Amino acid sequence: MKTTDYFEQKLLERPEIQRQWCQRVVASPLKRVVQQNGRISYWAIVSEASDRVLRVILLEDDETFHNAYFDRNFRSRLQRGLEP
Repeated sequence: MKTTDYFEQKLLERPEIQRQWCQRVVASPLKRVVQQNGRISYWAIVSEASDRVLRVILLEDDETFHNAYFDRNFRSRLQRGLEP
């Protein structure tokens, strides 16, 4: 698993996020979007985290993990029809 220093720092700051969850989100996402800057965002529900939605961002190479956080607004955007 390739990671940036930024990703490693964020995992230290967010101990509730497990590395294997990040890998699972990328392997089986609910949604995948290429951002304007070329980075790729993935979203998936993590049942072990009370069904929270985890967003994982990879660099342009689509293999280097750059960020991960629980996206509190994903479900409300989905309910409003803002998420496919």
